[in-house]
Amino acid sequence: MSKKLAWSVCLVALALCVSTLPAMADSTTFYNNLGPSGDVYQCCTGWTVSGQGGTGTSFTAANEFVALASGSVSQIDIAIGWVLSPSNDFYAALYTDNGSGLPGTQLGRWDNLTSSTEFGQCCGLVTISGITGISLTAGESYFLVLGPENVADDVWLAWNLNNQNAMGLDLYSTDGGQTWNSNGTQTLGAFDIIGSSGGTVPEPSSLLLLGTGLVAAFGSMRKKLMR
Repeated sequence: MSKKLAWSVCLVALALCVSTLPAMADSTTFYNNLGPSGDVYQCCTGWTVSGQGGTGTSFTAANEFVALASGSVSQIDIAIGWVLSPSNDFYAALYTDNGSGLPGTQLGRWDNLTSSTEFGQCCGLVTISGITGISLTAGESYFLVLGPENVADDVWLAWNLNNQNAMGLDLYSTDGGQTWNSNGTQTLGAFDIIGSSGGTVPEPSSLLLLGTGLVAAFGSMRKKLMR
């Protein structure tokens, strides 16, 4: 065996060993109606999220969406701006659809969120990261719900509408989500939900090493066949 062929065999063997190392989970977008950078959402139109102290009536907003993939959620980005003051606290929650077009089982809730973007400006997002333990199923309907921490709070925000023509069921509640009213099919608030499908892809270094080994091996073999 020539030295070149021997080195090729070693590279292939090493690549196969490296490929057994833990692989990276692939990134998945479960839903996204955000626009491109600089034009992420409608700056000046949105669904009210408020407490009684902010607008005289408490408003909790719920928008329905269909998951595009199955897997685990890790991050949610929401286009929402403050109207009354930048100290507004609100919560976001994910719910299943109960089968009747209403929020069903709560999958997760994130409290004491605040927006640093004034409503009418662009393009700040409130990001919820590090989410674990929540799985979505492709083709199933879910609700993203935004509301005041308490119905009596002195808060007023607006959930910016998307600018990608994404439509869906819009609900609102004046009693903190105990009962819901429907606006029917409307332009949805702007948001995305991302995570991992649970599948894996080979580490780039493994692919590169394997490719290098194979190219070297075939190169040696080809040289042996050339006249």
